[in-house]
Amino acid sequence: MKKQQLTTNKHPTLFDTFKNNNATVTELRVGIFAPISQITASSITHKDFVTAGRVRKIHTSWGEVKIKGNILTQVHRNIIDAIFATATYSETTKAGNIALFFSGYEIQKFLGLKSSTNNTWLKKKLDEIKTTNIEFKDGSANEYDFNITDSGGYSAKKDSFVIVFTEGYMNFFQSQVTVNYKEELKRLMAVEDPAVQAIIRFFFTHANNVKIGFEPLLEAIGYPCNPTTLKKARKKVRDHLDDFKNFGIEVDKKSLMFSYSKLDTITHTVPNNKKKLSN
Repeated sequence: MKKQQLTTNKHPTLFDTFKNNNATVTELRVGIFAPISQITASSITHKDFVTAGRVRKIHTSWGEVKIKGNILTQVHRNIIDAIFATATYSETTKAGNIALFFSGYEIQKFLGLKSSTNNTWLKKKLDEIKTTNIEFKDGSANEYDFNITDSGGYSAKKDSFVIVFTEGYMNFFQSQVTVNYKEELKRLMAVEDPAVQAIIRFFFTHANNVKIGFEPLLEAIGYPCNPTTLKKARKKVRDHLDDFKNFGIEVDKKSLMFSYSKLDTITHTVPNNKKKLSN
């Protein structure tokens, strides 16, 4: 990793936003992180990705996104969440980028992995996050182009891993409504199905009670919709009714209409340039 000279925090507002939130509402509403845990060559998501020149394209009512280079999954989202939750040290570089230091062991333990010492696996996932480019255009024609991180590695001085967030991602983060679900994170990590995790995260982005139908919800999380996948998804939803209920989400078994009652443990931060969170 290119050596970064670290200084004290220069941007307390942005720094505090990072420290006190998990993600932007946008990231969890437009399917940037696919509702899968691993990528198989035979999957529709992977085939479409390869056919499009290693680009994953998603269009929802909240905006359009292109994910280039890699397919980011719920595993990558879990890792980022775990880093925010367990980071032991944080600083701002001279360039103004936020750096987070964390234990590889604690991250893997937090994720509930069978082994907490597989740093090779962790480094690979961190590299996939670093080398993935995201292009996003919202409903107001605002456009963003960024990678989430631009460097990372192991700091012998602090005896821990470190990742540095890009200026592009920090600008994006600061411009968006953000969501804090840290109090629910351990329970969320215990949910084994990645699509169910993605659905729960989607509902966390809402500041008020909300209802949404089955197919619009799948489109929002980037779930491929065709007769075969929809059949599997219906079964998946019905098999996980208790998981949804644990997070304030009621599902009508017949119509598969989702109704979310906002949890008091979930909070949102609205940037200065926005008046309120759009549900």
